[in-house]
Amino acid sequence: MFDGVHLGHQSVLNYIKNIAKEEKGKTAVMTFSPHPRLVLNPEADFRLLTILDEKISLFEKFSVDYLFIQEFSKEFSQLSSEEFIQNILVNQLNIHALVIGYDQHFGKNRELNYENLKIQSKKLGFKLYQLPAVSENQEIISSTKIRNKLLKGSISEANEWLGYPFILSGKVIEGDKIGRTLGFPTANLEIDPHKIHPTHGVYFVKVKIDNNQFYGMMNIGMRPTVNGVKKQVEVHILNFDQDIYGKIIEVSFYERVRNEIKFSSLEELKNRLSIDKMETIKFFNL
Repeated sequence: MFDGVHLGHQSVLNYIKNIAKEEKGKTAVMTFSPHPRLVLNPEADFRLLTILDEKISLFEKFSVDYLFIQEFSKEFSQLSSEEFIQNILVNQLNIHALVIGYDQHFGKNRELNYENLKIQSKKLGFKLYQLPAVSENQEIISSTKIRNKLLKGSISEANEWLGYPFILSGKVIEGDKIGRTLGFPTANLEIDPHKIHPTHGVYFVKVKIDNNQFYGMMNIGMRPTVNGVKKQVEVHILNFDQDIYGKIIEVSFYERVRNEIKFSSLEELKNRLSIDKMETIKFFNL
């Protein structure tokens, strides 16, 4: 799935680039969309580190030559491992070498492991490589563990394992404009429902708009001071006053500033936002 395209995934990408260079070939990645867990267990509250557009952007960043996106459906999930390897990897993609992660399984019910895959590779004529797990402080890096770090607000630890700042992208939509009355206008984001959010709180962020970068502070939460009734994701962009309604913007997270707090008045909230802004300026050395 390559959810997150984290350091473990990046080790696979770097390895196939080395093989391609030696063999004078091209690199290719296959990933599934939607995520199998969203198809096979749609009732579960499962959230992605990277939605498809974000994942495509990351593969471009890491210079993959070809990206194959296999639509994942219940019908596709019934393919046997032999059918998947023969019909798709060999017949359609014409693979020369296959690189897999330490815990990769293939086919219906994850039936094929590395040992059986070696037999298939010899039979069908492609080279097979399995990479070890990538660890940090003796802990194996995984998408699940990164999700857990984000849900705890451990942004710097999540970023360390991702190998880049966590990204949240979305369309700017109309808000209630309370921030504007306080002198801190915010862009409210409409986020893909399957995308994970870091836990409630205020964060130091960078904001990408039309390939231009800005700095800001983001709030995720219920906005208890104004008796909010639903979670909102909003960002105050420093030194910025443009109409960006309808635009897709990308927010990169760098550090969690504080918990979301219920203040006794809007004036007290305004004072705290002024402190948050000064800390943002200090954090980014602006």
